Amino acid sequence: MDIKLFNTLTRKREVFKPLKDKEVKMFVCGLTVYDYLHLGHARTYSFYDSLVRFLRHLGYHVTYIQNVTDIGHLLDTGEDRMIKKAKEEKKHPLEIASFYLKHELEMFERLKIERPSMMPRATDHIKEIIEQIRKILEKGYAYEVDGTVYFDVHKFGDYGKLSRRRLEELIPGARAQVREDKRKPEDFALWIKAPPGHVMKWSSPWSEGYPGWHIEDTAIAMKYFGPQYDIHGGAIELAFPHHEAEIAQAEATTGIKPYVRYWVHAGLLTIKGQRMGRSMGNMVTVMDTLGKYSPETLRMWIASTHYRKPLDYNEKDLEVAKVKVEKIVSVIQKIDRRMDKSTESRAVFSRQIEELKERFYETMSNDMNTPLALTQFFQLISLINKEIDEGKFSKIDLQRAEEAIRELGDYFQIIPKIQKEKAPEQVMRLIEKREEARKKKDWAGADALRREIQELGYEVEDDAEGPRVKKAED
Repeated sequence: MDIKLFNTLTRKREVFKPLKDKEVKMFVCGLTVYDYLHLGHARTYSFYDSLVRFLRHLGYHVTYIQNVTDIGHLLDTGEDRMIKKAKEEKKHPLEIASFYLKHELEMFERLKIERPSMMPRATDHIKEIIEQIRKILEKGYAYEVDGTVYFDVHKFGDYGKLSRRRLEELIPGARAQVREDKRKPEDFALWIKAPPGHVMKWSSPWSEGYPGWHIEDTAIAMKYFGPQYDIHGGAIELAFPHHEAEIAQAEATTGIKPYVRYWVHAGLLTIKGQRMGRSMGNMVTVMDTLGKYSPETLRMWIASTHYRKPLDYNEKDLEVAKVKVEKIVSVIQKIDRRMDKSTESRAVFSRQIEELKERFYETMSNDMNTPLALTQFFQLISLINKEIDEGKFSKIDLQRAEEAIRELGDYFQIIPKIQKEKAPEQVMRLIEKREEARKKKDWAGADALRREIQELGYEVEDDAEGPRVKKAED
């Protein structure tokens, strides 16, 4: 099965064909580790987690790199984010980086986001960064001024091809301070001469300094993937200037085009229509959200919107996602309760399951259309509920049904762990007697049996699917 992905570079959905057989090299811009993970990050990395899981299902061997920016990510004022945070907390920048990287990995684990194949840190790749800057200078695409090295965007004829921006539209000083020593305001820093007292700095042929943000990703990706690879991801806001700069740096270094074959960008997360972020003052952290909602609810909410569209945060939609997760749990528990009460196998039931699975995979293969895939998924849930209610199932049918639910739900990580606790045989016999009493409308007898069940430490609840038993809370 082929998969189509929307390529930001060409503005088209294209059949994905990796450079080498079934080997996929994928790089996604990682975090600048100076603060807590927010919902925008959760949205981005949950999507790429689903993409990696799906590619692996299709038989691809995926090497997934997500870098860690622990130096050189500048504010518009020219101040390094890591240094600024370290001053605020009166710690060394590497302490800040280690603390927030640990937090990121903990949140990934809670959200059931698989850890990438590699998470290389920028500070561990200064040698590679310096070597690439040297090559860019040799090829005439950069210049040095008093120890700081700038990329000359006017020398690179394709600059702007990813974001479709012309040079005259570029924002002076984006991600770096506008300095008088630049030839043009739109040129960006590859290496920055450290000011007096700067904590994080390294020796280079040009000065004691530190790398610019853009060069870190390129140097890391090229070290592990070479001059060209398959997929580059990140939030769409990074297309300019960050990804535009990455293309310029890599292609200026090697002359090989395109640097990345498929640019797959995720849409922004908004709140009341405004971009969510620290600078906007409207940040909602993953940690706070997980205090109200389960990881599965959060993943369901994220998957319910196409990855390229903006996702607006509101608790109403999260409540809807919560109900959907509860519906999944309910049908799995229903399957478990009916497993020993099966009838004859129905070929039509199994065929309908396979048809819905096929439609699910077709939808996922068409640019990872997760909301439509979830529609197919919940049609499967409805079908299973209907068949069980009508008593038209066998044990094999139910096993296939549960396998299908778990297989399809795995791409989004929307199925919680479900405890299958069996009540003692004595309790189960009392429940059966109580059901017989209820059918005869012997309500007094049913109530008496309920009390007996409670005395044994269990509670019984009645719903449309039949009685549910659980251990009584202390």
